Amino acid sequence: MTQWMVLTDLDGTLLDHDSYDWRPAEPALQALQALNIPVIAVTSKTAAELVSLRTEIPYLAPLMACENGAVVIDDRSGTRTREVLGEATDTLIGWFEQATREAGARGIGFHQASDQQVADWTGLSLWDAAQARAREASLPVYYPTDWPGRAAFIHAVETLGGRVLEGGRFLHLTGDADKGSALGWLVQRLNIDHTVALGDGGNDDAMLTRATIGIRIPTAGIRRPESLTTIRRASQPGPAGWNEAMLSLLNQGLLNELRGERDE
Repeated sequence: MTQWMVLTDLDGTLLDHDSYDWRPAEPALQALQALNIPVIAVTSKTAAELVSLRTEIPYLAPLMACENGAVVIDDRSGTRTREVLGEATDTLIGWFEQATREAGARGIGFHQASDQQVADWTGLSLWDAAQARAREASLPVYYPTDWPGRAAFIHAVETLGGRVLEGGRFLHLTGDADKGSALGWLVQRLNIDHTVALGDGGNDDAMLTRATIGIRIPTAGIRRPESLTTIRRASQPGPAGWNEAMLSLLNQGLLNELRGERDE
């Protein structure tokens, strides 16, 4: 029998963008759990942040991809194993500083920000903000779209060999690793190659396009043009949209239909 797994972004997708509430998605999470379909977080959050989240959300599998896929962790055996797929944060800070000088940019890297600033930008507690700053292979940058020099900064980073992914709140400096490469790692680790992926931001695109079924979760109050042509789109933002999209797949029997087609 063909097996499936669900890979999900967190902020703005499984978690509400403002309140971080996940419970509107609980009916779908319960249904997936009953079918033994693992739900795996693939997120820009750090491993430290996910420790408490996995306690709060009991439906998340003991595997995770953190920092936009740059760090992957397997806790299934009770002894944590981790692998860093991306560039070290110190390298990314070097790119950030050089690109900032060259572009005259005004963005604020997480290495420069205080816990209070990150809390103000995100609505997190000071403790959670500190966990969000504990990076090993990624660098979020606060750079609102109306601040000058943003496009020049992105171009300068790319010229240096880095990439800039756009999330729901921040730009994310990264190397070669992304959520798509994390999906590949998880497929190989679990030997499950049929995947549903859900995400709201541009940093989710690599995962959405690589999945068997990709689902865009819209951002509340923002209408972004969709650059991907092969994915689905939920009708609601956040966990309500997550719940609706997953229950629709399950109720339509689409996963079973695809399973039958691929098993023939």
